[in-house]
Amino acid sequence: MSDVAFPLSHRFDVARLGNKAQVVKIVPDTAELARMAEAYGLVELASLTADLEVRPWHKAGAFVIGTLSAKGAQRCVVTLEPVPMQVSDRFERAYEPAPTVGRRAPDLADDGEIEIDLEAPEPPDEIVDGIIDLGALVCEQFVLALDPFPRAPGAELAFKAPVEADDADDERPNPFAVLQKLKDQDPQ
Repeated sequence: MSDVAFPLSHRFDVARLGNKAQVVKIVPDTAELARMAEAYGLVELASLTADLEVRPWHKAGAFVIGTLSAKGAQRCVVTLEPVPMQVSDRFERAYEPAPTVGRRAPDLADDGEIEIDLEAPEPPDEIVDGIIDLGALVCEQFVLALDPFPRAPGAELAFKAPVEADDADDERPNPFAVLQKLKDQDPQ
């Protein structure tokens, strides 16, 4: 996760996790829903529910499996009218404590170049001061699940493609033929 301030926060102490999974349900109140709607440019966010299971992972890490569902309204990208939206998403995220000093980042090669394996799973996020912000995780997943280009039913752009001219008018001279003509005309 980044250092960005999120409109929803739900701090979870990883030290209290122990060896058993814990279930966390996040249901933002009206003020938090309004902050999220404003932060993400929504007309309205009527409801959001996130069901999370936080499991122990590796020695001191945590693994979160979650689902979220939300209802509200976005703006149509064509008409700017409100468009009802319904979001459902399932996600997983791993967390580990910050690496110790002197430990090399796992994606660096011996020569210092960054190696990216597109097939590899996403690297774990950091646990900061023993805390995971599950609210920030829910915000990130919610935004990723939103329709980036919502459209009202029947909304169309008023753009019309230019009419194509006759094929004869569209012929362009070969640039090499033009050069050949210039060379032939050269009085050397």
